Amino acid sequence: MTEAKKTEKKVDAAVEEAKIVTEEKILDVETERKVNEATAQKVRDMFKDNEAMALTEAAIQNNEIVFEIEGKTYRVRKANFQEKQDANKYRMKIYVELLRDKDCLLEKDLRKLYKERGIDVDDIDKQIMGLSNQQQKLLFDLGKAIKENKPKAELDKYKEEVTTLMQSIQGLSTEKQQLLEFSLENRVMMEVYSYLIWCVAEVSIGENKWQRIWATQKEFLNTTPNKLLTEVTRNATVLITEDLTSAAV
Repeated sequence: MTEAKKTEKKVDAAVEEAKIVTEEKILDVETERKVNEATAQKVRDMFKDNEAMALTEAAIQNNEIVFEIEGKTYRVRKANFQEKQDANKYRMKIYVELLRDKDCLLEKDLRKLYKERGIDVDDIDKQIMGLSNQQQKLLFDLGKAIKENKPKAELDKYKEEVTTLMQSIQGLSTEKQQLLEFSLENRVMMEVYSYLIWCVAEVSIGENKWQRIWATQKEFLNTTPNKLLTEVTRNATVLITEDLTSAAV
């Protein structure tokens, strides 16, 4: 056999070996992905009694939440591109209007005022961040425990600790929201929040046909609190929070 042929055979063998290694790695990655997906689903199942988490899961999967009230079918959905653009224009309009109001405090000024009175909103932020980091670590540990088939008692302990942290975070977040309720930024956010709810709340008028529940934003704002408004607001909160907290709607 010539040297050229020997070299060619070595190259072919190396190529085959590389191919096998690559295929094995792909299988390993796919196996790991399936294990991670199964673990994530088990974590979600453990918290399915948490209504907020259940709603979030439905929203992530479908970009909408469908519900029924008194025989009618309603939904709230993710805002589309045009609605987000319109909401952003509305945000800028409200921001400028409130900025002209000398009695309207920016959040940084309100935080400073609270600090002078012994209330540290920045510290509340740090507490929320710290608890959120603990929660993420516990969820990671819970996923690891599920993969290792740890006893149910151990998994339940993780769930209890995560739930306690969730409640603490919610309590601190509510406290912060109340303290900053009248800041310029919060007032703008609430205006845009209201606008987006009006945009994405729809009622079924036939198979795969929907129309806005309230024809105009004014009609929505003038609605007396009722079961429908409560349900729409609760569900819409899950879908539009991400839009509200992003740099632009």
